[in-house]
Amino acid sequence: MFDAGGCSAPRLYELLVALGNEVRVVDQSFSAEDALRALGDADALALGGRRRASSASDRIATALLRAARSAGMPALGVCYGAQLINNSLGGTLELMGARLRGLNPVRVDRSDPAFSGLPSDVARFYEARARRIRRLAPGLRELARSEAGGIEAFSGDGLYGFMFHPELSGGAGVIVMRGALGALMGGRAPARRGRGGPPPPARRRRAPCPRPGRRRRTWARCPPL
Repeated sequence: MFDAGGCSAPRLYELLVALGNEVRVVDQSFSAEDALRALGDADALALGGRRRASSASDRIATALLRAARSAGMPALGVCYGAQLINNSLGGTLELMGARLRGLNPVRVDRSDPAFSGLPSDVARFYEARARRIRRLAPGLRELARSEAGGIEAFSGDGLYGFMFHPELSGGAGVIVMRGALGALMGGRAPARRGRGGPPPPARRRRAPCPRPGRRRRTWARCPPL
Protein backbone atom coordinates (compact mmCIF):
# COMPACT_ATOMS: atom_id res chain seq x y z
CA MET A 1 0.00 0.00 0.00
CA PHE A 2 1.27 3.46 -0.91
CA ASP A 3 0.36 6.19 1.59
CA ALA A 4 0.40 9.41 -0.44
CA GLY A 5 -0.33 11.58 2.61
CA GLY A 6 -4.09 11.25 2.83
CA CYS A 7 -5.86 11.64 6.17
CA SER A 8 -7.70 8.34 5.65
CA ALA A 9 -4.58 6.23 5.04
CA PRO A 10 -4.83 4.51 8.46
CA ARG A 11 -8.46 3.65 7.76
CA LEU A 12 -7.57 2.18 4.38
CA TYR A 13 -4.84 0.13 6.02
CA GLU A 14 -7.24 -1.10 8.70
CA LEU A 15 -9.84 -2.09 6.10
CA LEU A 16 -7.33 -4.03 4.03
CA VAL A 17 -6.11 -5.85 7.14
CA ALA A 18 -9.68 -6.51 8.34
CA LEU A 19 -10.38 -8.22 5.01
CA GLY A 20 -7.58 -10.69 5.71
CA ASN A 21 -4.61 -9.14 3.94
CA GLU A 22 -1.04 -8.66 5.08
CA VAL A 23 -0.17 -5.07 4.22
CA ARG A 24 3.21 -3.43 3.68
CA VAL A 25 3.12 0.37 3.66
CA VAL A 26 5.48 2.79 1.93
CA ASP A 27 5.18 6.56 1.92
CA GLN A 28 6.82 9.69 0.56
CA SER A 29 9.83 9.32 2.85
CA PHE A 30 10.95 6.33 0.77
CA SER A 31 13.08 6.71 -2.30
CA ALA A 32 11.60 5.22 -5.45
CA GLU A 33 14.23 2.46 -5.26
CA ASP A 34 13.28 1.52 -1.69
CA ALA A 35 9.58 1.67 -2.51
CA LEU A 36 10.07 -0.77 -5.38
CA ARG A 37 12.07 -3.10 -3.14
CA ALA A 38 9.23 -3.01 -0.61
CA LEU A 39 6.76 -3.89 -3.38
CA GLY A 40 8.80 -7.06 -3.82
CA ASP A 41 6.70 -10.19 -4.27
CA ALA A 42 3.42 -8.61 -3.15
CA ASP A 43 0.18 -10.02 -4.57
CA ALA A 44 -1.35 -6.60 -5.34
CA LEU A 45 -0.79 -2.85 -5.07
CA ALA A 46 -3.12 -0.37 -3.35
CA LEU A 47 -2.71 3.37 -3.97
CA GLY A 48 -4.38 5.62 -1.38
CA GLY A 49 -5.56 9.22 -1.42
CA ARG A 50 -3.70 12.40 -0.51
CA ARG A 51 -4.42 15.85 0.91
CA ARG A 52 -2.33 18.02 -1.42
CA ALA A 53 -0.29 17.80 -4.59
CA SER A 54 3.25 16.50 -4.18
CA SER A 55 5.87 15.73 -6.79
CA ALA A 56 7.35 13.14 -4.41
CA SER A 57 4.07 11.22 -4.16
CA ASP A 58 3.59 11.43 -7.94
CA ARG A 59 7.08 10.08 -8.56
CA ILE A 60 6.83 7.14 -6.16
CA ALA A 61 3.23 6.21 -6.98
CA THR A 62 3.96 6.27 -10.72
CA ALA A 63 7.02 4.07 -10.25
CA LEU A 64 5.04 1.58 -8.17
CA LEU A 65 2.18 1.46 -10.66
CA ARG A 66 4.52 0.94 -13.62
CA ALA A 67 6.34 -1.84 -11.80
CA ALA A 68 3.08 -3.52 -10.82
CA ARG A 69 1.75 -3.37 -14.37
CA SER A 70 5.01 -4.70 -15.82
CA ALA A 71 4.88 -7.62 -13.41
CA GLY A 72 1.21 -8.36 -14.10
CA MET A 73 0.35 -7.40 -10.52
CA PRO A 74 -3.23 -6.23 -9.84
CA ALA A 75 -3.65 -2.63 -8.66
CA LEU A 76 -6.39 -0.73 -6.89
CA GLY A 77 -6.59 3.05 -6.51
CA VAL A 78 -8.64 5.18 -4.12
CA CYS A 79 -9.29 8.88 -4.90
CA TYR A 80 -5.80 10.14 -5.86
CA GLY A 81 -4.81 6.55 -6.61
CA ALA A 82 -7.71 6.17 -9.04
CA GLN A 83 -6.85 9.47 -10.71
CA LEU A 84 -3.25 8.35 -11.14
CA ILE A 85 -4.30 5.07 -12.75
CA ASN A 86 -6.61 6.85 -15.19
CA ASN A 87 -4.02 9.48 -16.11
CA SER A 88 -1.22 6.94 -16.52
CA LEU A 89 -3.29 5.09 -19.13
CA GLY A 90 -4.18 8.18 -21.15
CA GLY A 91 -7.25 9.57 -19.36
CA THR A 92 -7.69 13.15 -18.17
CA LEU A 93 -9.08 15.06 -15.19
CA GLU A 94 -10.75 18.42 -14.71
CA LEU A 95 -11.48 20.70 -11.77
CA MET A 96 -15.05 20.73 -10.50
CA GLY A 97 -16.91 23.94 -9.79
CA ALA A 98 -17.02 23.15 -6.07
CA ARG A 99 -15.15 20.70 -3.89
CA LEU A 100 -17.05 17.49 -3.21
CA ARG A 101 -17.03 16.48 0.46
CA GLY A 102 -19.22 14.14 2.47
CA LEU A 103 -21.56 11.26 1.66
CA ASN A 104 -22.68 11.31 -1.96
CA PRO A 105 -25.35 9.14 -3.65
CA VAL A 106 -23.74 7.06 -6.40
CA ARG A 107 -25.42 4.86 -9.01
CA VAL A 108 -23.45 1.64 -9.45
CA ASP A 109 -23.30 -1.27 -11.87
CA ARG A 110 -24.18 -4.27 -9.74
CA SER A 111 -23.20 -6.69 -12.49
CA ASP A 112 -19.57 -6.02 -11.50
CA PRO A 113 -18.13 -8.03 -8.58
CA ALA A 114 -17.16 -4.87 -6.69
CA PHE A 115 -20.79 -3.78 -6.42
CA SER A 116 -22.70 -7.05 -6.71
CA GLY A 117 -23.05 -7.36 -2.94
CA LEU A 118 -24.87 -4.05 -2.53
CA PRO A 119 -28.65 -4.24 -1.93
CA SER A 120 -29.47 -1.38 -4.32
CA ASP A 121 -28.27 0.29 -7.51
CA VAL A 122 -27.71 3.49 -5.51
CA ALA A 123 -25.39 3.69 -2.49
CA ARG A 124 -23.85 6.54 -0.51
CA PHE A 125 -20.07 6.83 -0.44
CA TYR A 126 -17.79 9.36 1.24
CA GLU A 127 -15.98 11.78 -1.05
CA ALA A 128 -13.29 14.44 -0.53
CA ARG A 129 -11.99 15.78 -3.84
CA ALA A 130 -11.90 18.75 -6.17
CA ARG A 131 -11.31 16.91 -9.47
CA ARG A 132 -13.35 14.55 -11.58
CA ILE A 133 -12.58 12.35 -14.55
CA ARG A 134 -13.00 14.23 -17.78
CA ARG A 135 -12.03 11.37 -20.08
CA LEU A 136 -11.75 7.75 -19.04
CA ALA A 137 -8.60 6.09 -20.36
CA PRO A 138 -8.89 3.56 -23.20
CA GLY A 139 -9.40 0.05 -21.86
CA LEU A 140 -11.14 1.18 -18.66
CA ARG A 141 -14.83 0.51 -18.03
CA GLU A 142 -17.09 2.87 -16.09
CA LEU A 143 -18.76 1.16 -13.13
CA ALA A 144 -20.38 3.98 -11.16
CA ARG A 145 -21.46 7.58 -11.62
CA SER A 146 -22.97 10.41 -9.58
CA GLU A 147 -24.59 13.69 -10.50
CA ALA A 148 -22.14 15.65 -8.37
CA GLY A 149 -18.91 13.81 -9.15
CA GLY A 150 -19.23 12.24 -12.60
CA ILE A 151 -17.45 8.89 -13.01
CA GLU A 152 -17.03 7.38 -9.56
CA ALA A 153 -15.49 3.98 -10.28
CA PHE A 154 -13.89 2.02 -13.09
CA SER A 155 -12.24 -1.29 -13.80
CA GLY A 156 -9.71 -2.58 -16.30
CA ASP A 157 -7.41 -5.51 -16.85
CA GLY A 158 -6.27 -6.20 -13.29
CA LEU A 159 -7.35 -2.72 -12.19
CA TYR A 160 -9.96 -1.03 -10.03
CA GLY A 161 -10.29 2.68 -9.34
CA PHE A 162 -12.62 4.39 -6.87
CA MET A 163 -12.94 8.17 -6.80
CA PHE A 164 -14.75 7.88 -3.46
CA HIS A 165 -13.29 6.47 -0.24
CA PRO A 166 -14.53 2.93 0.53
CA GLU A 167 -12.60 3.03 3.82
CA LEU A 168 -14.78 5.95 5.01
CA SER A 169 -18.09 4.68 3.65
CA GLY A 170 -19.21 2.22 6.32
CA GLY A 171 -20.72 -1.11 5.36
CA ALA A 172 -21.12 -0.19 1.69
CA GLY A 173 -17.40 0.52 1.45
CA VAL A 174 -16.52 -2.80 3.04
CA ILE A 175 -18.73 -4.65 0.54
CA VAL A 176 -17.17 -2.82 -2.40
CA MET A 177 -13.60 -3.37 -1.26
CA ARG A 178 -14.19 -7.05 -0.54
CA GLY A 179 -15.73 -7.57 -3.97
CA ALA A 180 -12.98 -5.67 -5.78
CA LEU A 181 -10.18 -7.52 -4.02
CA GLY A 182 -11.86 -10.84 -4.69
CA ALA A 183 -12.09 -10.03 -8.39
CA LEU A 184 -8.49 -8.81 -8.57
CA MET A 185 -7.08 -11.79 -6.73
CA GLY A 186 -9.09 -14.29 -8.76
CA GLY A 187 -10.21 -16.20 -5.70
CA ARG A 188 -6.71 -16.62 -4.29
CA ALA A 189 -6.37 -16.54 -0.53
CA PRO A 190 -5.12 -13.18 0.75
CA ALA A 191 -1.56 -12.91 1.96
CA ARG A 192 -1.36 -13.32 5.72
CA ARG A 193 1.27 -12.77 8.35
CA GLY A 194 4.07 -15.25 7.99
CA ARG A 195 3.14 -16.50 4.53
CA GLY A 196 6.40 -17.04 2.66
CA GLY A 197 8.41 -15.38 5.42
CA PRO A 198 8.85 -11.67 6.11
CA PRO A 199 9.73 -9.37 3.19
CA PRO A 200 13.21 -7.86 3.10
CA PRO A 201 13.26 -4.52 4.96
CA ALA A 202 13.75 -1.35 2.97
CA ARG A 203 17.27 0.02 3.16
CA ARG A 204 17.90 2.05 6.33
CA ARG A 205 14.17 2.23 6.99
CA ARG A 206 11.45 0.22 8.56
CA ALA A 207 8.13 -0.14 6.79
CA PRO A 208 5.59 2.18 8.43
CA CYS A 209 2.31 0.92 9.79
CA PRO A 210 -0.50 2.69 11.62
CA ARG A 211 -1.12 2.29 15.33
CA PRO A 212 -4.24 0.16 15.73
CA GLY A 213 -7.44 1.92 16.67
CA ARG A 214 -6.25 5.42 15.83
CA ARG A 215 -8.56 7.33 13.49
CA ARG A 216 -6.25 10.29 13.04
CA ARG A 217 -3.34 9.93 10.68
CA THR A 218 -0.77 8.83 13.24
CA TRP A 219 1.87 6.40 12.09
CA ALA A 220 4.25 4.33 14.15
CA ARG A 221 7.52 2.92 12.82
CA CYS A 222 7.50 -0.83 13.15
CA PRO A 223 9.15 -3.82 11.47
CA PRO A 224 7.71 -5.05 8.17
CA LEU A 225 4.73 -7.41 8.59
